[in-house]
Amino acid sequence: MKYFILYFLFLVSSNFVKAHKPKVRIETFRNVKTYFNSEFNFNPKTIASEELKIRVIGQLSRVIAEKLGYSDTIMIERKTYYSHDPHQKFFILENNNSQYKLAVLDDGTVLKSNNKGLAVRILSENINVVDVLKLVEYSILNRKKLNKKLIPTTYFFEQNQQLSLLVNSEEFIQRLCKSKSKLVNEVIGNEIELLDNGFLRTKISWKSGKFVFGINNKYPASGDYYKSELSDYEIEDFKYYVDSVYSNCFLIFHNSKEFTYFDGENENTSATIKVENDSWYPFQLSKDRFDDKVILFNNNRYFYVYNFKKKLLKKIE
Repeated sequence: MKYFILYFLFLVSSNFVKAHKPKVRIETFRNVKTYFNSEFNFNPKTIASEELKIRVIGQLSRVIAEKLGYSDTIMIERKTYYSHDPHQKFFILENNNSQYKLAVLDDGTVLKSNNKGLAVRILSENINVVDVLKLVEYSILNRKKLNKKLIPTTYFFEQNQQLSLLVNSEEFIQRLCKSKSKLVNEVIGNEIELLDNGFLRTKISWKSGKFVFGINNKYPASGDYYKSELSDYEIEDFKYYVDSVYSNCFLIFHNSKEFTYFDGENENTSATIKVENDSWYPFQLSKDRFDDKVILFNNNRYFYVYNFKKKLLKKIE
């Protein structure tokens, strides 16, 4: 145990997460553009589910647009936090304007419309992929009357600065999300690949409303890892995952205090494990595994040693 403590002291002095800037991700899927802005930005091995969702939405929105014969630009703009009111959220379904909007609001700017395409803009802590796809479908089919559904609201930035903004009512958005769609039900059957580490043998995908984590621990004689069978762990939603340095296990956090350990061996897959957490930083995994143990931490006061064979968690202070 003394070795673990010394190792932990080294970790927190050399590898502990530091203050960070918001994470911005911009992608294009043919005529669909996505903009994602999140305060969750720590390292390439620690990824929030909300970041994965916008990639799923972008790719499946392209499929919806193709099936509906819509070729103009679709801007899907997403911001996960609002510093002046963490509980505020709003949706904007807008026609004839595929210009950025959420991206520059905190600068006190509303960019002029580019008079083309349409936009689905979302400010919220979390979203449901299927719901957003319904909004995309509705926006394409009803684009000529979209702007008539917008109502004014106030957006605050900096200290006491404010902007007037047109948004959709929550009642209107909820009604669309509760509606049924044959097209959306069809397209969510497409598997969207989100991570493929190749010879590291780990994979993450999304299909039919579920994230699928896969790890291949079988080594075929031919050396063709892509044809090997993956062991999967499926989950509808989660807060974030931590991929180990050598991609031999995942910690999948359901929320800030509960996680599941998954390494591709069914007998090692844990039930939900609870940890203490009084920090907003996500947990990290140590670089190395120690036989049947991993170390996780998110502060410099204590850490956890998890034995994945015995499914035992021990807190070290």
